[in-house]
Amino acid sequence: MDDIADAATMVSVRPHDRETPPTSLFQLALGGDFDALPAPVQSLHTVQDRHSWTGRAKVTRGSSAFANLLCRLIGFPSERDETPLTVTIERRDNKESWTRCFGSSEFRSVLSLRDSEGAGHIHERFGLMGFDINLQRAQDQLHFPVARGTLLGIPLPNWLLPRSEAMETAEGGRFQFDITISLPGIGLLVRYHGWLEPVRNDD
Repeated sequence: MDDIADAATMVSVRPHDRETPPTSLFQLALGGDFDALPAPVQSLHTVQDRHSWTGRAKVTRGSSAFANLLCRLIGFPSERDETPLTVTIERRDNKESWTRCFGSSEFRSVLSLRDSEGAGHIHERFGLMGFDINLQRAQDQLHFPVARGTLLGIPLPNWLLPRSEAMETAEGGRFQFDITISLPGIGLLVRYHGWLEPVRNDD
C-alpha cells in the first residue's frame, strides 16, 4: 500500500502535469530572438492576460499642418516636454490591445501575429489604419520598421507610408523606448521617448 501511495504522490507532482502558460505574442513572432532581448524588454512583452507599465515620456510633433492632421487621424499624443505615461496591455487570444495614456491623452492599437511564427512579422491597427511591421533584433535592442500600411483596407502608396525608427532596450535595468515616425517629403510626424517600469499588483 505504501508503494501505491508513493507512486500516486510522484504522479501528482510531475512537472508536465502542471499547466504551462501560453506563449506570448512577441515570443511567437520572434522565436529564439526573444530570449536574447534584455530582461525588461522580455518582461514588457510577456503578456498572459493584462499588465500595466508606468513612467515618463517626452513628445515632439511635426510642425506641418499635414503631419498634425495625420497625427490626429492615428491618435498620436500632442507635444509635451515631459508627461506621465501609462501603457496597459491586454491579451485576447493571440492579439494584444495596447492603451497608451500620455497624461490625459490616450491612444490605442491592436497587435497580432501577421503570418508564420518566428518570422518576426506583426500587424498593428490604429483605428482606420493598419501597419505591417517586421521586428528586428540588433544586439540588445528591438526595432519596429514598417513594411506596409493600409487605410480602410486600401494599401498606402510609398509616399504615404510612414517611416518608423522605433527602438526598445534597457538601461540600468529599466525599460527604455524611443519612437520616431516620419513621412517622406513631410518629415517628422511624432517622436516620443522615455522609460517605463511595471505597475505592481495589477488586478
